[in-house]
Amino acid sequence: MKIAVIGAGLMGSAATKYLVARKEVETVQLVDQDQNRLEQTAKSAKSSKLVPRLLDASDRASISEAVENFDAALIALPHAASLSTDLAVIAAGVNAVDLVFEDVQMKLHPKCLRAGMTLIPGCGVAPGIVQVLAGEGARQLTSVEEIHMLVGGLPQVRRPPLNYRIVFSFEQVLEMYANEVVRVIRDGKVKKTKALTELERVSFPKPYDDMEAFLTDGVATLLYTMKGRVKVMDEKTVRYPGHAKQIRTLIETGLVSTRPVKVDGAKIIPRKFLSAILGPKLLLGKEKDVTLLRVTVTGTKDGSGVKHEYEMVDYFDEVERATSMARTTAYTGAIAAMLLAEGRISEKGIVPPESAFVGPTFKTLFRRLAEKNVRISETVTTIAPSMAASFHGHE
Repeated sequence: MKIAVIGAGLMGSAATKYLVARKEVETVQLVDQDQNRLEQTAKSAKSSKLVPRLLDASDRASISEAVENFDAALIALPHAASLSTDLAVIAAGVNAVDLVFEDVQMKLHPKCLRAGMTLIPGCGVAPGIVQVLAGEGARQLTSVEEIHMLVGGLPQVRRPPLNYRIVFSFEQVLEMYANEVVRVIRDGKVKKTKALTELERVSFPKPYDDMEAFLTDGVATLLYTMKGRVKVMDEKTVRYPGHAKQIRTLIETGLVSTRPVKVDGAKIIPRKFLSAILGPKLLLGKEKDVTLLRVTVTGTKDGSGVKHEYEMVDYFDEVERATSMARTTAYTGAIAAMLLAEGRISEKGIVPPESAFVGPTFKTLFRRLAEKNVRISETVTTIAPSMAASFHGHE
């Protein structure tokens, strides 16, 4: 099979290395506008299967032409470039996976159907794996009461400032926090609330047994596929204790604002200034990261209350020198692209991750992730029906 990867950043590079190592893959075309990134990935991949191609992702016609003879495409670009590239692969009629999710992608369903192709949006770790697990848990139940998702990418050792490190744009992180509109489901209806609210302490296996979690807008495609089927649903970001308070201070002081302010006669956007100053200090660099994930789905089955809980604690890969965030995000997208190329995901249109990975494809996804030591445990607990109806995992 032949797969095109668009974007040679951290995620695209990791996906490319995964794909060229698979015997089923004959060719991987890696597209990027940065020659240095292409050369670095080619040097580290060390495979004749890899074909680098220098192209600007904003050039839709060129992207369409570049992918048209491939069995599937994986889009590993920042949010701002996602929609344009989605449209390019749709125009080419090539099945594709996009690591990022934007609500506007759901409106592309008719275009995908007319092109006779499949586009899986938000197919990394979060969004991605968490949606797949939530969907699987829901399928195991007769009725679904609540879905709660916890996920966080963190440095293995907490260090100031902010007790946090980034593997991508700090400005994107600030956008997630500053976006006051967080969508959740309460009493079966979509409600809007604010990010960083509903703060709680959560526990994962040591040494991550004392963490905090707060609401962020990460329900993604589940907002569409689970609407009307679940009474309570939300997604929270996991951080070291005190992080939310620190971010709130930045927001309250106006440093996360996008409204220009005058400083010595020059107009400055506070968020860009903050990102330029703090961003380099927060880069993961040579530090090692960990990804914490838990999805809890409660409801009823055969008259009994049931709770399905999925958990993952994934660490930096010491052998391949790959970050956990890249492993869990990029490998998921790469596997999805392979399944599309193999014809094992045949539904056309916009197909959310929770709909794409069902039955055999669900098993294949997590078997292939486990082969790379990305492992997810499942615990099933029977609870009293009254408890299932009133269970609140985040209070």
